[in-house]
Amino acid sequence: MTTNPEKKRQNLEQLALARFKEVALEKNMKVYGSQGKGNRIAISGRSYFQFGDLRVETPQRTLIVEAESAGGATNQVKYWYCLGKGHITRPIHLMHIFAQNSENDYQSHLDLWDFLAQKMASDLGNMFTAKRYTYRNTSDLESIVKEFQGLLN
Repeated sequence: MTTNPEKKRQNLEQLALARFKEVALEKNMKVYGSQGKGNRIAISGRSYFQFGDLRVETPQRTLIVEAESAGGATNQVKYWYCLGKGHITRPIHLMHIFAQNSENDYQSHLDLWDFLAQKMASDLGNMFTAKRYTYRNTSDLESIVKEFQGLLN
């Protein structure tokens, strides 16, 4: 079987995050990402969580962008655990973006995300704010990027 080189698999997460990274770098802000040591939340021993797909430290908060190609709560609820246990001591603002193929794609997961975000905000107070977004293609991300840009100021 041969593979068509024009049909390379795209990293949707990387495509979604590119513009966010560009905006932060334009403001001369350090951008953290991936699984590197500089983007880890130490839990105990060799146990850690990845901070986020993209993280920027502002004077007011830690700004995190998580990008998903499917609905999921793990990349949300880890911040509840880490803030509650004192592994994170700065306020977090989470921007969680989900790719969708259709309007109701992964809707049950997104409903769960909304429920958890409300519970987390209630429990953690001013230490945690979060908002989720959906998009169908990367051009849909521009309004979210503008919101991100505003949070960097």
